[in-house]
Amino acid sequence: MKEPEKLLQLLDEQIDLLQQKHSLLRQMGTCVRQGNVTALAELVEKEAVLAGGMDALEQRTHELRQRMAEAAGLPIEQLTLSRVAQMLEPVLAMALNDRRERLFAAVQQLQQESAATTGLVRYALEFNNRLLAALVGAEDEGSTYSPRGEVEPKCEGATFRQSA
Repeated sequence: MKEPEKLLQLLDEQIDLLQQKHSLLRQMGTCVRQGNVTALAELVEKEAVLAGGMDALEQRTHELRQRMAEAAGLPIEQLTLSRVAQMLEPVLAMALNDRRERLFAAVQQLQQESAATTGLVRYALEFNNRLLAALVGAEDEGSTYSPRGEVEPKCEGATFRQSA
């Protein structure tokens, strides 16, 4: 398989992984809204596996870009998808431009979903903090509640020091 065809294949894989991540983020948002911590934990594990796949794909893409840059006599930083498309025959250039547009759209969707999910998590954390403060009152500065329901002295490092 030639390098341009390998690049198209890697871009297809990258688009697929980004779409999978987008789907996971949507599911995570649903779990946060529903308060389903168990399902959220499962999705976080799936995301970690997906991140490993994305890292491996990124490494393969970088290696291919290095080979293509060397063949074109360019530094790797200058080997953009647009520049590669200019060097290809029209049919491959069109396919590469299509992948570039699909990749850009997948990244935009992922960014939007990520921002929405981040907002949901932030709201849930703030709500939980306000609820906890309403239930237990304002926390004494430097004190910690123990499992026995007593207030423990301020914790500094691994030792407890009683403030006077």
